[in-house]
Amino acid sequence: MDFNPVILSIPLYFTLIGFELIYQLVKKVKVYRTNDAISNISCGISSQVTNALWGVLSIAMYQYIYEYWSIATIPNAWWSYLLLFLLVDLMYYWFHRASHEINFLWNTAHVVHHQSEDYNLSVALRQASFGGAFAMVFYLPLALLGFNTYAFLTVKGINLIYQFWIHTEAIEKLPRWFEYVFNTPSHHRVHHGRNPKYIDKNHAGTLMIWDRMFGTFQQEEEKPTYGVTKPTNTWNPVWANVVPIVDMTNQVKATPGFWNKLKVLFYKPGWQPIELGGYQMAPEVDKQTYRKFDVHPHMPMIRYVFVQFVLVLSFTAYFLFTSGNYDVYTKLTMAGFIMWSIAQLGILMENRKNWIPMEFIRLVATAALIVFLIESAMAITFAGGFMLLFGIWFYFASRKTK
Repeated sequence: MDFNPVILSIPLYFTLIGFELIYQLVKKVKVYRTNDAISNISCGISSQVTNALWGVLSIAMYQYIYEYWSIATIPNAWWSYLLLFLLVDLMYYWFHRASHEINFLWNTAHVVHHQSEDYNLSVALRQASFGGAFAMVFYLPLALLGFNTYAFLTVKGINLIYQFWIHTEAIEKLPRWFEYVFNTPSHHRVHHGRNPKYIDKNHAGTLMIWDRMFGTFQQEEEKPTYGVTKPTNTWNPVWANVVPIVDMTNQVKATPGFWNKLKVLFYKPGWQPIELGGYQMAPEVDKQTYRKFDVHPHMPMIRYVFVQFVLVLSFTAYFLFTSGNYDVYTKLTMAGFIMWSIAQLGILMENRKNWIPMEFIRLVATAALIVFLIESAMAITFAGGFMLLFGIWFYFASRKTK
């Protein structure tokens, strides 16, 4: 496995989620919804799996510029890591801000992260599948300056790990000096709010000084309403990534004039020409009528999906930690199975009866994959038992699906 601090921190992420679940029990507050949390983590799975396939190309691009185009060679010293930390955070700020203010980047690289209507640590894992590819472009100047690839990946990983803990409502306000300098849960709650005053504010990764310097800072006042102005309304993580791109493509097709079509792509989300109504401001949230998307199946199906999700999550962790051991075809097979599984489980959480036969097919595919990867007589026995056990369980769980 290539060095990746984010992947190495997976056990830490789920430990902190466990603490937040304990907080939910102790305080008797509704922090997590099973359907939303599974969808959030599934989007994280999708992001990490796709990154395992083409992330190496982004790293290779950085390494190429560092080797052949860098104007200096910066040594590994405490001061260089400190400088790199500041520059990585600054580049992150501008990528993050651009991902909110350029429609193309918003729909391809970032909107997925904002789709959840809850705010908890699982939301931190909800990332777009294509975000990493676009983000690297903003970091390439660091290679040109002469920061080596290993140092960059280390500092960038630390920057992303920091941002995990700020996705919580369990922490209110921290000391004033800390709130002034650093990004905190309070500041980042604002960033996830769909209230008009909160939209496109607080883009910081680690240091809040960038938002204060560049005029995008907003203090948390009333509690935000989370999510996006056009709710995605799906638990399917694959469709959650695709539907914003489909909507943007349809908007481009419906917009008259070549230059207007380009403006749809590169102006702020909500822009349209005057003849179609002009720029659409985000509406105020009517808290009296607002309802979260919350479709879910009956409890037997929820239990089944949860167990299958844990198995897929475990298989994904295994894939991420061992992906360097496989040829490209095996990688694609494993990645395709993971993506199919999280999409299928998301659809089952939407209580869609017409997709029930597909789960039986997926169980057969799971058994086949076990035999393919292990290649032994014991694997055949295990795969057969797996398919029989979960096939029977799913049959009874699906009988009440409407």
